[in-house]
Amino acid sequence: MDWDIAHIIYALGAITVVMAMLFRKGVIIPSLVTTFLLGWAYKGGFGEGIIAGLAAIYNANIMAAKELFSIILLIAFMVGMLNALKELGADRKMIAPIQRIMVNGHAAYWILFIATALLSTAFWPTPAVPLVAAVLIPVALRVGLPPMGIAIAITLAGQGMALSADALMQVAPALSAKAAGMPQLSEAIWIKSIILTLIVGGVASIISYVRIAKTIKKPKRQGQLDELDEKYFEEGEAEAAATLEFMPQKESGVTATFFAIFTIVMFLLDIVAMSMFDIKGGDAGALIGGTAAIIMLVATIVRHRGEAFEEIGERLTEGFGFAIKIMGSIIPIAAFFFLGGQEHSTAVFGEGAPGFLFDIVEGMQAYIPSNEFIAAFGVLLVGIVCGIDGSGFAGLPITGALAGALSHGTGIDTSMLAAVGQMGSIWSGGGTFIAWSSLIAVAAFVGVSPIELARKNFLPVMIGLILATILAVVIW
Repeated sequence: MDWDIAHIIYALGAITVVMAMLFRKGVIIPSLVTTFLLGWAYKGGFGEGIIAGLAAIYNANIMAAKELFSIILLIAFMVGMLNALKELGADRKMIAPIQRIMVNGHAAYWILFIATALLSTAFWPTPAVPLVAAVLIPVALRVGLPPMGIAIAITLAGQGMALSADALMQVAPALSAKAAGMPQLSEAIWIKSIILTLIVGGVASIISYVRIAKTIKKPKRQGQLDELDEKYFEEGEAEAAATLEFMPQKESGVTATFFAIFTIVMFLLDIVAMSMFDIKGGDAGALIGGTAAIIMLVATIVRHRGEAFEEIGERLTEGFGFAIKIMGSIIPIAAFFFLGGQEHSTAVFGEGAPGFLFDIVEGMQAYIPSNEFIAAFGVLLVGIVCGIDGSGFAGLPITGALAGALSHGTGIDTSMLAAVGQMGSIWSGGGTFIAWSSLIAVAAFVGVSPIELARKNFLPVMIGLILATILAVVIW
């Protein structure tokens, strides 16, 4: 296709943002400036273009905020609930049994990884993350696993492995097969995607563990648990640890025990309901969020009685304050990258607006040779680029179609190419190293920088993807 000036501006803006991230620079300024220039270029003219650019900044950020508000609200309810449980001492009671398993930070990393992978496979990462946050994260902190290590384990297992394999629902392989024009290949893509995601996840998780092992501390003694300062965690992580360390000031034995059991039972019932009524994705997240709100409400009433009407507002304010603090800086970045998809672009620029990113990716397809290795890595690259908009599944129609086109008449395994493209799109945008993807939910719950988390995940995940792609070509 012929790129116009708006497409070129979008491409240059995306490159600028990615380069800024790699060089550990803030990316809000290039995101806002490029959004303005994109609006100006798309509408054209001097006065009208400037007005359109200014309006694009506001409208794009409103659109992004709407898209991300479900995550903000879920975080607010969960943090409010955890703070309400803290006042009763139920948090300590709730995690006491798990402390017998999480004996140190090294065990905590792998327990978090496995638990998140299992829950995310069953119910997708969005509802799984708050479940893990409510029960396992405080324990992991107390045995010495730093916040960044917690976030890495959760994102690799949930947003990476579970989402890219899609082992239970099989939505991703069905999309890839349909886009390739061969619906009958859905099962073959499904099997290959599971094998490949185990390779990527295994490689990335081991490399990440080796990289963070030196930051894992010895477990704190009971009397030291409130002293989670800079001497215990790495620089920049102490504040996150203090936020997540839901230690009560006073404990009420019977009440604390009741609410510890009540909380766990309520979330277990959510899991049962998800299975029985086939509740998935956003609906599952809504169920978890509503449950957290009810627990927060009941715990606040029991703790404060007549003053609960005022105190419940305090719990919500604390929750929203925490969520906005983490998410606020992500909204302008997401606003720019969301414009890469036609649905969001149309919402900002009006009917007929293109999906800038996907137009660019389609234009790259013609330049990928049919050599097996080159084709596989070309599809992988396209998948990763598609994931830059923060939506892992949005790129599957493109990678699937590209897999079908490249394999036609060449003898290359279509299902292998589609599975490789699926890995690239979902590990990227699902996401493990795109800071404005669902990765921000994990970063928010753990209290670390989404951009720093994305940066930490980038190298291990890329090594895993490259190795998995090589093996895919060799095996299939």
